[in-house]
Order: sequence, then C-alpha cells, then structure tokens
Amino acid sequence: MKKLGIFLLIAVMLTQLAACGSGNTEETEAATEAATENTETTRIQHQVPDELDFGGATLGVADFGNDLSYYFADESSSDNMVAAVFRRTAKTEDFLGIDINSDSEVDYDEYITLYKSGDDLYQLLFVEAIRDSQTLVTEGYLYNMDTLPYVDFSAEWWNAEQMDILRLSKNTYYGISDFILTNPSTLLFNRDMITDNNLEDPYQLVREGTWTLDKFIEMGNAVINDANGNGQYYDEDDINAITMGDSSQAIDFVPGCDQPISAKDDTGRLQITLKTEKMLQIADKLVACNETAGFLYFTHTTGNGIGKSFGAGNVLFETGGPASMANASNYEFDTGIVPMPKFDAAQEKYLCNTTSVKLAVSGQTKNPEMVGAALEFLSWDSKNEVFPTYYDVLLKTRYSSDMETREMMNIIFDSIFYEVGGVYFGMSPGFCELWYIGAQHMVYGANNFNAYFRAYKNPANNTINEYYEAMEKIEGPLFVEETTADTAAQ
Repeated sequence: MKKLGIFLLIAVMLTQLAACGSGNTEETEAATEAATENTETTRIQHQVPDELDFGGATLGVADFGNDLSYYFADESSSDNMVAAVFRRTAKTEDFLGIDINSDSEVDYDEYITLYKSGDDLYQLLFVEAIRDSQTLVTEGYLYNMDTLPYVDFSAEWWNAEQMDILRLSKNTYYGISDFILTNPSTLLFNRDMITDNNLEDPYQLVREGTWTLDKFIEMGNAVINDANGNGQYYDEDDINAITMGDSSQAIDFVPGCDQPISAKDDTGRLQITLKTEKMLQIADKLVACNETAGFLYFTHTTGNGIGKSFGAGNVLFETGGPASMANASNYEFDTGIVPMPKFDAAQEKYLCNTTSVKLAVSGQTKNPEMVGAALEFLSWDSKNEVFPTYYDVLLKTRYSSDMETREMMNIIFDSIFYEVGGVYFGMSPGFCELWYIGAQHMVYGANNFNAYFRAYKNPANNTINEYYEAMEKIEGPLFVEETTADTAAQ
C-alpha cells in the first residue's frame, strides 16, 4: 500500500510541474524535487515510526462549518496551495495506511449527538476560537492531548508558547501547530491616499516601532472629507478613515495595545485584567473616533444602500487579515498592510490577535494511537510544503506586490497571539459584554467604560468560576496553595 502511494504521489507531482508550462520542465522538476528532498532531510525529524500501518482505518475530521479546503484535499489542482495540501494529504494517508475523511458541514450539535451515542465518526476537530471552546472542555467532550501517542509538544512544529496560554487547567485540550494556517487581525491601507495626503509612510513607522494608536487616529483624521457638505459622510465621493464589516472588529485594537481582557495570576488561575489606566485611555481614543464625523464607516449599520467599501478607494484603512490582500489586485490603487498599532512607542512588540481555529481531539476517540500519529505527522510535514506555500507564496508573494509588504507580513506573523479569555469565553455572560459588545459600545456610545465595566465584571468572574468548578470535577483540585507546613518542609 505504501509503495503504491509513493509512486502515485510522485506521478501527481510530475504532472503538476509539467502543467506549469514555464521554463525547462525537466530542470524545474529536478530543482523542485531536490528542494523538497533537502527540506525534509535537513529538518528535525518526527518520531512517528515508519512501520506503523493502520490498515486503511479512517481518520474522521470535523470543522464545525469552517472551510477545510486549505487543510485537506481529495484531488490536486492547478492552484499551488490546493496542490500542496493534496500532496500532504496523500503523503499522510500513505505513510500511516489511513484514509482521511474531512467534513466541513458537521455542526456542533451534530457532533455532540454522535458523541453521546458513543460514535467516534469524528476524531480530529477544528474548533473556532470564540465558539464552543468553553463547553467542549467543561462538558468533557475532548481528549487530553498530553496522553496522545507520538505527539511531542516540545517539537518545533508545535507552538508551545501559545498552547501554554490556552491551557487553563491541568490538561491540554487545544493544540496549535504548523498545521494551523492563521489569519491574524491587521489593517489594510490605501497607499495612494497616503501619498496624495503627504502622510507618513506606515511601513517606516512600523520599522521604527512608532506605529501607534495615536498615529492611526492622526492619519484617519487627516483624510476625512465630506465632499458635498451634507454632513452625512456616506456618499460615494466622501472619504472615511476606516471601514469595518462588523463593529466588533474594533476590539482588535485593544489587545493590539497590549491590553488583554484576562491573564493568569501567579497560581495559573485566569483573572479579568481590563480595569487599568491604559484601558481607560484606549476607550477614550476609540470613543473619540466615533465622535468624529466620518471617521468610522460600518457597512452593516448605515442602512443607506450605498455599501461603500475599501476597494472603492474612498476609505484609508480597513480591518482584515493578510488573506484580505487577495482582493488587492482588483483595486485601482496600491494596497498596504500593517499590524495593529501599538499603544505607544514604548510597547515592546506589535500584537495581532487571531481567532483562527484550534486543533482538538474527540474524547470519544477509540484509536488514539492513529490520531496521535496522524496529528504529529501532519503538523511536522506542514513545514515542508504547505506552510511555506501559504505564507511565502500565497500571502507574501501572490498577495504582496513588493518587498516592503512582504517585510510587513513577516512582522505580522511574528506578532500572532491568542487572547485566552476571548478564546474560551468570548460568547459567555460578562465576557461577551466586556469584550465583543464592549468594542461595539466604544465605537457607538458614550465614554462610560467605568460604568460598563462595573456592570459586567461580576458576570464575567462568575463565568470564570463556573469554568474552574466544572474542571475540578473532571481533573480534580487545580490550584492548591502551599501551606506554611509545606513551605517549611521544603
């Protein structure tokens, strides 16, 4: 089975290379094969045994409605990314003797029904960052990934730092590896508008470490224009500072300013961290944006039927991830991309929040050996072709028109992080109001963050307490404080 799969895989790769139709085909094939072989042989190797063969067992993958096309592919394509994904899928199936069955249409309720019936149709799960994350853990629906055979979380293809952030109790329920393709929060901007208004170059500001919330607001204010003077700022010729498809996207400015909604204390327990002087200042600035006529434009709230968009060329900034650059070639102006702005120049680094999916394993899994081997191999192999195709070819080359933009992509990808409170509790009582609805409040309402925080602090803390109460029933005592006798014994 494995040898046949290898021959088929080589045949597909040669067919894809020949289809490129540019340059000397034989030279291209040789160079590509040599580069791939060099990448795979010089990297640290995974520890999944070569002799494993699961005899055609099925690895069921559920994505809860998200798009799996860049994770698994049943057939190849002229699209570089899909072709790379197909080759990884085929290689994994051949190496382990398994059949991967991915389903992007199964929803959360269907999975729970199957789980309760004892069915392990889906073993590997792609869980969206702000949906279902808490319930899946507290109801015991997930497998402790620490006990999966062959998985080595200390390996370079796993993101140990972000996984430590996401680990709220003893066990590991969510994994982040090179298998995950992230699309973090960023700002796109109209480079022609920057030039026409003699504004500072955002790219140079990012390099200098001075791309801040104040600079963003300053630039936005500089371009606002009510062309016909009717005071509406929604007409086709009017200029706005920023457009957002959804006002909740405003929240990404807050973690970008290194102001988390929550953080772990010295014992490892999560605490609300929004009540700070910095948060009050951030709220002041965002509310001021809302109070400046024409600064903010929300396509879903104007109700005027115009549907103004960034691509029309009359908005300076747009919220969106690097994948949004896919549309840049269709615009009649040059498009740039920068990380979310810092709070001030003293902030150590840029921070780009992500709500990308997380890896999880069903607690109903009956063949953890197969799941562990597949997850480790997929995570390891992703760096050979899929990972560089996505980041270096798709985002940095196809969607980036110049070296400066590619430089910004590097900075953005180095700035990715998961806001743990938002990941687990983004849609839970208290957290939802403080985080997502709170962002909308700041860009819609009055400057009364203190009162707003007082109203939802207790419900948010109750959400945290309920989480830990549920987890203690599953894992036992979580945070045992040292007694005086314990300390003396040491």
